[in-house]
Amino acid sequence: MVANYDHVLPWSKGGETTLGNMVITCPPCNYGRGEWTLAEAHLNDPRLRPISSTDWMGLDGAFQ
Repeated sequence: MVANYDHVLPWSKGGETTLGNMVITCPPCNYGRGEWTLAEAHLNDPRLRPISSTDWMGLDGAFQ
């Protein structure tokens, strides 16, 4: 799959194209939510999730 950017507050409902209102999503999540707000779609705000880290260094298979 490819990554899409998505407006947390939809552009059609006044959401701006700013870093504070953008997240990376998969296409099914992005297009499936459409013009619904997170509350209308019964979704949690992904910006509130804790950041998790791993030892994964990318697709080259190298680990620290």
